[in-house]
Amino acid sequence: MTEKIYTPDVVIVGGGVAGLTVALNLAPRKVCVITKSSLGVNTSSSWSQAGIAASIDKDDSNQQHLDDTLKTAKGLADEAVVKKIVSESANVIKDLENIGVKFDKNPDGSFNLGLEGAHSHKRIVGSKGDSSGIEIMRGLINEVEKSEHITVLENVSIDSIMHEENTIYGVIGRFTDNNIPNNHVVIQSSHIVLATGGLGGIFANTTNPRSSYGEGIALAAQVGATLSDMEFVQFHPTGLDFGLDPTPLATEAIRGAGAHLVNQNNERFMLGVHPEVELAPRDIIAQNIFQQLDQGNSVFLDCRNTIGGNFETRFPQVHSYCVRAEINPEKDLMPIIPVAHYHIGGVKTDLTGRTSVEGLWCCGEVAATGVHGANRLASNSLLEALVFGKIVAQEINKQPFKQQSDVVSSSFIKTYKEKTRSKIRARKFIWQLRSTMMRNLGIVRNQTSIFKGLTEIIRIERESRGLSAKLNDMILVSKFIIVGAMKRAESRGCHLRFDYPNEDSNFLKHIDQSQETLERDLELILSEKELPIEKSIAN
Repeated sequence: MTEKIYTPDVVIVGGGVAGLTVALNLAPRKVCVITKSSLGVNTSSSWSQAGIAASIDKDDSNQQHLDDTLKTAKGLADEAVVKKIVSESANVIKDLENIGVKFDKNPDGSFNLGLEGAHSHKRIVGSKGDSSGIEIMRGLINEVEKSEHITVLENVSIDSIMHEENTIYGVIGRFTDNNIPNNHVVIQSSHIVLATGGLGGIFANTTNPRSSYGEGIALAAQVGATLSDMEFVQFHPTGLDFGLDPTPLATEAIRGAGAHLVNQNNERFMLGVHPEVELAPRDIIAQNIFQQLDQGNSVFLDCRNTIGGNFETRFPQVHSYCVRAEINPEKDLMPIIPVAHYHIGGVKTDLTGRTSVEGLWCCGEVAATGVHGANRLASNSLLEALVFGKIVAQEINKQPFKQQSDVVSSSFIKTYKEKTRSKIRARKFIWQLRSTMMRNLGIVRNQTSIFKGLTEIIRIERESRGLSAKLNDMILVSKFIIVGAMKRAESRGCHLRFDYPNEDSNFLKHIDQSQETLERDLELILSEKELPIEKSIAN
């Protein structure tokens, strides 16, 4: 194998908000940022619409933001972690403005704050209506391009992490452009930061880029890292059901501006369900939409008599999708479906972004920091990514430099072999996996559907063995979700089980997993078709 070798001080896998924030704050250390496409393209960060939750209004407070987050998290958030990100929200906004990010403001210069579900105050700081992610990424990318300490490797997919005895040595991957000669790449470093985003791409309907399929979780698990709360997948209530893939998002800010949810009979079915009606927490909204669809109803977002004639100005991204679908939101109902949107679980970290593996760090959606508990409060995700991106950089900067001779291990390079790939055949199995995960591990689950999902995943694994590294990662991540869903025999937050419809105080715990425990748990499920609860819950 011929390869290109890089030797930065820090490797960052992922080029979204979290990854770029880490990179910028690591100066003057040599940093290599790795992205699977061009910088800023196909990242959930760029697709983010509403903005950043920040308690900066004079009538708001950090305490109220904290309270809203903890309430939405259903008892599973780590209060110390939530306090940390909430207390930094004002500084995050200032930092972004200092690098030229333009946020929406009122004529008097104050922020034009938006309102989203489960927030007690208007506190969403956005840009150009629903174009916040685009603007924030523009500012970060501009800074990266000016920074001499950062090297960006575009169109590179990482296949594995080099490690030995719980120590990191670097990563091995390949350029995705087959026209590039010597397309293998080795990046040697004692510090790897995973900022790879979420895993919505393993579901048939998602707002995520299809490149977000849990790659970072698979990479971390394969080197022995502990995962946590993999069963918590947040489904956004209002994906635009326009027949597009991925499913475009109708930002929650539209409901914050007054839009209603209705069925084909023009009934506002959320009336009487929750005091906040269409601004109830996302899990409640998504579950009630699912019930409407399950009853054979159609569900729509109704903006006709609430937002008025300036929809295009206020929500240009959503409006552009409506134009493509030949829908006028000022006159027409917009058909919607709940879609996989955000993964709350992930690679377990402490308050500094450290994982259980020495030299491996995580931040952003790939990490399970304890901020979101069982259900994420809207627009806390970008806030978390920005705060933890800076924290991870600060912690790495405290570490002593290692000479490259201390981290190079040629045995990894010699033994690495590219996995056999057949894209055409793999594509069939990828869509089968997405379909079964949506059908059996979607918004509503029960023991029968979870077990059926597992048997389907095992069949896909058996029939597709060796076809695709991407598919292998998707299978592994799906298994972790399935085990977590089987273990959590209750309904909490965005994890709804019809066979256990109530919350259970015995489950005010996090479910931790690893590659080692996964095999044991799968054997139990397959032999008993369930996991004995008293044996299954990790502290």
